[in-house]
Amino acid sequence: MYQNLKESVAGLCKYEAKKGGQLRIAFEPKPNEGHPAMLIPTVASAIVFWRRIAEEFGVNLENKGVNKEFGHSEMIGLDHVADTVEEIDNGMLVHMHLNSQGYNDGIILGGPGKYDIDHGARVNGMNVAIAGLIQQVGYNRWKGHDMQPRAYDNTEQAINRVIRSVLSWEACEKAAKELKTRDLMKALAERDTATAEDMMRGAVVDAQKYFDEMYQGPKKDKIAFVPK
Repeated sequence: MYQNLKESVAGLCKYEAKKGGQLRIAFEPKPNEGHPAMLIPTVASAIVFWRRIAEEFGVNLENKGVNKEFGHSEMIGLDHVADTVEEIDNGMLVHMHLNSQGYNDGIILGGPGKYDIDHGARVNGMNVAIAGLIQQVGYNRWKGHDMQPRAYDNTEQAINRVIRSVLSWEACEKAAKELKTRDLMKALAERDTATAEDMMRGAVVDAQKYFDEMYQGPKKDKIAFVPK
């Protein structure tokens, strides 16, 4: 199966190259949930896959890479900050799905090794870190919020989930821009982890404040969106 997948993807890439070679082609890794043996379960396995078809079939790896979904990294217990570093280091950060499967948050059902239930992105330190990483490398392409409404949602509740996800990510991006990265790196290099933790905690607090401002509107106004 794995060899057939390599041959098929290599054929697709060569066909696309003959047609102009303008598309970005990416794998979205997914762990073995819903199927006993997914062929590309992790970001690392996607990167290795591309390297293999380049070696075996001469496929040009420009614009080839990974569509990393945060929630899939969480499901298998991996660190999606580290996944992002791997993608950047290999030149394979092609696309991103900003969401969550619950991770270690007991309030939201689900979590690592559970089910692919597609919660929205949330304000947390990992997302602030990823926002900072992609800002540093100039990633400015479209980012997706891969989500799904719940069976008990009405239309307004479903829309509200998307609004909260988009604004949460924008809040993390704003906090990342304001984080003094050099000071943070200096603290980490000196093993001053207490200072580094305080800086990241402050960034998360700032991000939550920005989310509240965008979601609720100015304090003088009523809440911008309240689902029924």
